[in-house]
Order: sequence, then C-alpha cells, then structure tokens
Amino acid sequence: MPQWLLISYHVPTEPSAVRVATWRSVKQLGAVKLGDGLYCLPNTPTCSESVAALQERIRSGGGDALALVATGLSSADESSLAAAFLAARADEFAQVERWARRLVEHIGREEATDDYRFAEVDTLEEEMEKLRRQFQRVAERDYLGSPARQDAATALSDAARRLSSYVDEAFRKENGLSTGDDLAAAVPDGLALKEQR
Repeated sequence: MPQWLLISYHVPTEPSAVRVATWRSVKQLGAVKLGDGLYCLPNTPTCSESVAALQERIRSGGGDALALVATGLSSADESSLAAAFLAARADEFAQVERWARRLVEHIGREEATDDYRFAEVDTLEEEMEKLRRQFQRVAERDYLGSPARQDAATALSDAARRLSSYVDEAFRKENGLSTGDDLAAAVPDGLALKEQR
C-alpha cells in the first residue's frame, strides 16, 4: 500500500478565479476528496512536487494550504483510500470508454448515410484527438494502476481502427478507387497518407 499525501486548503471566495483554478488543479492531479477542502493523493515524488507547486499558487492567491504525509494508518484506512482512488480513476476511464464507443457509433452513422466528405473526416479526427488526450490525462494520474485502464485502452484502439478504415474509404471515394485498390499505390509522388496515431 502507498503512503498518502493529504492536502488541506482554503482559498478566498473572491476572486472566484483562484477558487476555480485551485479546484481544477486538484482534480487534474487526480486527488480524491475526503472532506471540505481536504484531498488525498498517493505520496509519489510527482504528486509531492505538484502539491508543493499548488501550495505556492494557493498562497500567492491569498489562500492557505497544508500538505502532510499520512503515516500510521490502519489497514482498513489504507484500503479505503486506495479503493476511493481506484474508483475515481475507474469512473474516468469508463467515461473515456463511453466516448470511444460514441465515436464508433458516429462513424457508423456516417458510413450508413455514405457520408465521406472531408469535413466529416476532419470532425472525426478532431474527436479522436480529444479522446486520446483525455485518455492520456487520466493515465497520467492513474498512480495505482486501475484495472479499468485496459478496457478504456481497448475501446480507444477500436475507435482508432474504425476511424482509420473510414478515412481510407473517404480517400477511395474521393479518388474514384474501389475497395480492393491499394491506397499506397494511389498516392502520387511517394506521398504517404496521414498516419493514424
């Protein structure tokens, strides 16, 4: 079990920008709320550095922040904190998985209506990039290794494969190629198709 880093803070109600920025920072770290203004994180070097920087921002905004390492917790308390942390990451990874499934459904709707316009390709690629960024953000704060991460990664890969097929088909349709035509041979002057990451 990891040691836990606790951060307690209080920020002025005005200006609200400090309060909102602090809340966003705490959430982006992946901290789990234990009470009003009290959050916990695994005590890793990354979290410690991030919390120290957050404390400075809170203090420079007129607030107070205290960070301490929780030691001597009972096994039940350790398990409870780990479970809360893993549940928070599982919820975030489940959201990524849902968004990936929605993207696949969106691609399916475009295929069903034979809509392969470049504007649609562009929109779908932007959605895929947003999805990749969200997965990366959640993965970066998944300090304990959530089992839900694999399902989200699989859904993300499925969406990327589906989008790649859709983009290939859009290229074929725009260039008058049939489904069996080799796309690499159809690209002039050795140019490569945009690689799907």
